[in-house]
Amino acid sequence: VVEGSTSFALMAAISDRLFLDDLCPPLQQRLLDVFQRLADDPNAQCQELDLDIQDFEVGYSLSTEGRELRLRIVYPFLSEVWHNGSGTLFEHEFDQSHVRRIDFHDDDGEMTLGADAAALALDHNLRQKYARSIASLRVLLLIGPLVMRLDDLRSAIFRADEEAKKVLPGDAAARIANARGPVKEMMRIRVRRMETCWIVSKPDRVVVIFSVHVEDRVDIALGRAFCQEFAEINRRPADCAPPCSFSEPRDVPADLRGTPLLEVPNVGFLALTLTEQVVRNASKERLYALARPVMTWRNFFHFHLKHAKSYLHSRIRRRIDQFSQQLARARRPPKKDKEKVRRLANGKEFSPQPRAASSNLG
Repeated sequence: VVEGSTSFALMAAISDRLFLDDLCPPLQQRLLDVFQRLADDPNAQCQELDLDIQDFEVGYSLSTEGRELRLRIVYPFLSEVWHNGSGTLFEHEFDQSHVRRIDFHDDDGEMTLGADAAALALDHNLRQKYARSIASLRVLLLIGPLVMRLDDLRSAIFRADEEAKKVLPGDAAARIANARGPVKEMMRIRVRRMETCWIVSKPDRVVVIFSVHVEDRVDIALGRAFCQEFAEINRRPADCAPPCSFSEPRDVPADLRGTPLLEVPNVGFLALTLTEQVVRNASKERLYALARPVMTWRNFFHFHLKHAKSYLHSRIRRRIDQFSQQLARARRPPKKDKEKVRRLANGKEFSPQPRAASSNLG
């Protein structure tokens, strides 16, 4: 969290993945403080704010204008996610009478929101809801494209189930396939620098493929080992986790073969599959819950990567301490009441003669 006008580029450079929550705690707390101040004194003006926050890939700049809060959102790939489902999700999540979109710049990846702080402060439940929703904008922007494709799959399944109730057994397969409708084209979006996400729609499932790239060369082997273990654990489908597969950079997934890659990742490709069983008769909240851990998998990856490095470093330090103690115990103790004996290479003892004082030469 940075008070003042620090640039987002500088904050992104010095930020080391500040938060692991779905929401941004400092932004939520500051919004609640403003709402509470207006609730205590309805005639008061919003306190002047100049607050910049970097929450993973998304930057926030919070300011005030009269009794309205202004939130500037900076995300380099805002236009890609906004036009592929996040914009629709935003309109569904926020009531325009309380939170409205003031400005939007596709080229700069910036968006400005205005919130009627005075109206939100009147209702405790309302201000709690909107403070949490605004603080969760990063997740909302990321999950929008996947929620749209899951919603399409859910609608196709519903149409197929309704058609299956009407048709006769002879032509059921063809009519059910027609009821599902055409499969949407593969969606490619940039979610962060040097990484791309592909959302592949199929008749009975949605496959999400991430290109995993790390900037630290030391983390490549560790990240690859983590992805392999993660995929091995989730290879079999279960109620609690979607099926998962991992492939190294030289082995491009079958769904991406023939597709031009903007960058080749140094860790590999991770694919997560959401089948029709998990979206059948699912509510909107259920779709959000399914998309959230998938699209924020990078946070989970970085969390465990950094903790694995910390654990390895602590083990190395502990082993070095043990090795130093063993060396100290292996040292021969000095002999008591005995003069030190020196030995030649053949093992014979000898007592060195004291050196004579050197005389001054000429």
